[in-house]
Amino acid sequence: MKLAVLCTSAILGMSAPGIAHPEHEFMTGLSAPSPATVLLITGPELVDSWKPFVAWKKRLGKPVRILSTTQISERYEAKDLQEKIRRCIRNHTDHLGTRWIILGGDSEENGRGVVPARDTLHRTQTGELINVPTDIYYLSKKDWDSDNDGIYGEWKEDKESIDYPDGNVGLGRIPVRRSEDVKAYTEKVIAYESRYPESEFAISMAYASPNPPLRAELRDSWNQQISRVLEGGTLRYFFSSPDKGKTFGPAEWVNLLDSCANGKLHLKGPGSHDGWIFQNEAMITNAEVSRLTNREAYPVITTTSPETGQFDHGEDPSIAESMIRMPERGAIAVVAPSRQGPSPEQEEILSQFWEHGLGQKVSAGAALSLLKAGMAQKAIASPSDHLLACELNLLGDPTLGLRGTIPRTPTVKGPQELPPGNLSLIIESNAPHSIVSLQDDFGLYAVTVSDESGNVVFPLNVVEDSTITITVSGPEYNAVTLRIPVR
Repeated sequence: MKLAVLCTSAILGMSAPGIAHPEHEFMTGLSAPSPATVLLITGPELVDSWKPFVAWKKRLGKPVRILSTTQISERYEAKDLQEKIRRCIRNHTDHLGTRWIILGGDSEENGRGVVPARDTLHRTQTGELINVPTDIYYLSKKDWDSDNDGIYGEWKEDKESIDYPDGNVGLGRIPVRRSEDVKAYTEKVIAYESRYPESEFAISMAYASPNPPLRAELRDSWNQQISRVLEGGTLRYFFSSPDKGKTFGPAEWVNLLDSCANGKLHLKGPGSHDGWIFQNEAMITNAEVSRLTNREAYPVITTTSPETGQFDHGEDPSIAESMIRMPERGAIAVVAPSRQGPSPEQEEILSQFWEHGLGQKVSAGAALSLLKAGMAQKAIASPSDHLLACELNLLGDPTLGLRGTIPRTPTVKGPQELPPGNLSLIIESNAPHSIVSLQDDFGLYAVTVSDESGNVVFPLNVVEDSTITITVSGPEYNAVTLRIPVR
């Protein structure tokens, strides 16, 4: 019998418009030589594969520095690679102006993998001891090992050396293993930032679960929080209703993604490393992800389904990794638990991820860091909240905005060519308060914000037989690039 899905929706009211982009999210007036805004850490075998990604981010005004784990291991003194990575990251965030950290590689068990995670030890509510891969360790000012026993993040024994994010730096892991993975994800990022659907996709969120409808207080909470930040958008609920013969199963899940109607998804329900679990043990696995058709309509996903974000499992990939790595389909970012943490609290907490990202117009990585900063006091007081703070990770590019408004592709005008020498370059667009970056053949560039009319003026000294590259972008715009030859 064909499965049916029960769907309800709430039309969300308009919220007051915010600024085009928070000031701390980009470097105004940046000129070379300059510190990297983004630090990307990867394995030596993938450094060259990341260069197109780095070039794209630089074009958008977010300079990236790549460091391999080998370079970090050679340059920093510490007892293991994870501690060397943490010290490297703190050096960049404390002294070099770095605002985003990308862990550009997958992790494996026992400290192995392209970019190994720091395992932290936790006791579950059933008394079981588990190791949890904890990427927020890398943002910490401390080493998470007070008793110096080589076991990290113990809530009681290591409390004095556990430090949670303060919200000033965004972090995310792009869990790739091969050059093909990097290429596929880079192409999705470019599509997300330059060819995002100019439709209701941006302001529509789906809350989906194979379970019966949400309890009223949780649904009211989501309605209230999302309505404050999703401007004029719609929050739709998809769930099972056995008494009405309605089910949300794998077929409906696939249709939900392939409809390209919801740029934000929250998935609740049973899960495992292999996939999301539905009634009668039916599952969404890598096989179903490979058959999706949502090309260039890549959602950001949050989920409370246990272990779906288990990026350190010996059997690769997890379902969240499949969504990230799959070429031309799947998701652009997933916030998911890596273990079976206290899921009832996760529903409320993950609504705050959206509230930070959409309400404050910050990137996905900054939104999760702000969420963790808000959890700090509870995590200090409760081992279950500490576990929750450790097991939720962002898989995907932390520099990406969450796209809270329907974007448009601006028109950008400039001279067809330039003469060499000193001059003032005027760039006109219909994109007020956009981020405008300039780059030349030598890698020197500047970043500024367009005025109320969408225009900027760059003072330049240009060299003959070179090319000036201008890119206009921003949370409300699809990125447009203009190249101007110098003759």
